[in-house]
Amino acid sequence: MERAGQDDGASAQNGRKHETTPKTGKPRTALVLYGSETGNAQDVAEEVGRMAERLRFDTTVLDMDSVQLRDMLKPTVVVFALSTTGQGDVPQNARKFWKTLLSGALKAGVMRRIRFSSFGIGDSSYARYNIAHRMLCGRLQQLGAQLFCERGEGNEQHPEGHSAGFREWIVALREMLIESFPCPEGTELLVDDEFLEPKWKLALSGQEDMSQSNGLSEHPPGMNGAINGSSAHAQKMAEMVGDVPSHDLNPIKDAHTARLVANDRVTTHDHFQDVRLLDFRFADDISYGPGAVAVIYPKNFPSDVQGFIELMSWQAVADKPLDLVPTSSQSTTNPSPLRHITLPHPLTLRWLLENALDIMSIPRRSFFANLIHFTDSSNADAEYQKERLVELANPELIDELWDYTTRPKRTILEVMTDFTAIWIPWQYCLTTLPLMKGRQFSIASGGQLRHPLDGSQETRVQLLVAIADPPSPIIKYRRRYGVCTRYIATLQAGQDLRIGIQPGYLDARPSDLDVPILMIAPGTGVAPMRSLIWQRVLWAHELGLRAPGKALEGDVLFFGSRNAEADFFFVDEWEELQKSEGLTVLTAFSRDKEKPRQYVQDVLRKNAEMVRRIVVREKGKIYLCGSSGNMPKAVREALVDVLSEVDGVHLGIGDKELKDGQDGRTAAEAYLERMERAGRWKQETW
Repeated sequence: MERAGQDDGASAQNGRKHETTPKTGKPRTALVLYGSETGNAQDVAEEVGRMAERLRFDTTVLDMDSVQLRDMLKPTVVVFALSTTGQGDVPQNARKFWKTLLSGALKAGVMRRIRFSSFGIGDSSYARYNIAHRMLCGRLQQLGAQLFCERGEGNEQHPEGHSAGFREWIVALREMLIESFPCPEGTELLVDDEFLEPKWKLALSGQEDMSQSNGLSEHPPGMNGAINGSSAHAQKMAEMVGDVPSHDLNPIKDAHTARLVANDRVTTHDHFQDVRLLDFRFADDISYGPGAVAVIYPKNFPSDVQGFIELMSWQAVADKPLDLVPTSSQSTTNPSPLRHITLPHPLTLRWLLENALDIMSIPRRSFFANLIHFTDSSNADAEYQKERLVELANPELIDELWDYTTRPKRTILEVMTDFTAIWIPWQYCLTTLPLMKGRQFSIASGGQLRHPLDGSQETRVQLLVAIADPPSPIIKYRRRYGVCTRYIATLQAGQDLRIGIQPGYLDARPSDLDVPILMIAPGTGVAPMRSLIWQRVLWAHELGLRAPGKALEGDVLFFGSRNAEADFFFVDEWEELQKSEGLTVLTAFSRDKEKPRQYVQDVLRKNAEMVRRIVVREKGKIYLCGSSGNMPKAVREALVDVLSEVDGVHLGIGDKELKDGQDGRTAAEAYLERMERAGRWKQETW
């Protein structure tokens, strides 16, 4: 791992020395830790980090799993940003940290030296709203950590999303940092529009190229006097390789090499959506259970990479060997932004744009805030573009940002075609452009399908992936794509990839065979349900937990799609499992010409007595997987309707749990909430 801070000198660029607290003379340091599933909490952490830098704290921003508990005892302050995922779970990159924090070996008071604050991101439509964040705060205080600023929370159900709560909290955090940890005498805070030198930057190989004291070029990037001429290789790259990402392995650490055996379309060719079943083989013996996810890191297409290079005038440097270098020594250790990748030799801008920088993603507010530092007011057009950037970076104008970026699904590449007076210095592309994050896909194989049927000991992983190709009502001249699924559609049999495997949140166990399960899975949500079904079959056979031919007796799968002929995934398997193992499959097709339109929630209501028997009398479990849009709310409403017919006494709901009247719906809602707390309701939506 590349790390900065290996010498004791001060910054050669800005002459900054470590800021110290007035009382102790020790460096004023801030450690900002995040647990993030989709990037929202990471974005919050990075903004907190920039704010702390402007208050002259020597700041480090890391995911929670990258630190040891003892690392939190060193900084002046520790700030957490944590999302609640699933039904009260911590994100994947905070699980190890949280497990360590829960250790019974930790005694009360062990963290009394820690001064901390935190911000949580959650969704109030879930019963356990922001619970991961609240448990983190509670555990830290139980161990003696001191809360120097009240925790904040953001609600994704708010009209402005979590940004509304974050705006209020970060103002309070800033005031408390200034009040509790003032700057040394003679040191001024940095104003918001002053450029912050990043911890790492790119330089020509063998050169540190740090002549600019403020880090900003006076000329468009790529026109620097140290770089002359243009690269014929750069200009012809797209034509030479074709507009398909390279088959070279993306050297992701903490991942496994897999061979793609098949990439088959499983929807009919006249169907509106292209859904693929990908079949991978791993030489390693990898253990995974129902709900586990495969993490695929996409690549950008050569034509998009070349287009961005030309927009930024980076042609002359695009294929030059580069080094990733620290900009200064730091009192805290700041890891490389590319620490998750084994960097190639030579490292080039073109390689980074294809493999590591997400130029086709929808930009966040922080991206526009960074661009402001690369603007000038040399003419009226440049001045207008700078004013527009200020609007898009303003947290008070969240609707403006949404209308410009999220609603039309406008990519960073398209944004830069609008802001033609702005050039990003290539030296700072790693901190200005977002890094390519791996995309998670639920594993569809499990049980006996975890190994190939030919008897080999390879590990088999199958994924059911819908290729995202949504239309845009605003930008009609360019098709919209999902960054990763567009890449997946190009993968060919025989190709090798580096793929991560992570545990999911379904938490299925052999003991679950004691009760039946009710699985609700519209569309590609059936992928983790297939894994769960085959795993239950294997447990039943190997452990003798159910009689032969009855491994799935009492289990019910509610599957929904548009058409029985076009997108009824794994229909042959369901028919066989109904005959051989007693599985019950109930379907809902919303666009089938020969059947009335219905959805899974409609089928739940039609089979109310079965649902009540499984959920109430037999104490079964519910699994819900699929789209995170309106479907989960509609399914929950249907279950409330079904359970409201059961008397509260039979549900085990006492008067104290009823609210606003003791009617059946209130009792049903209380019962579902109790199921969630007990782990009998598992929801995996995306």
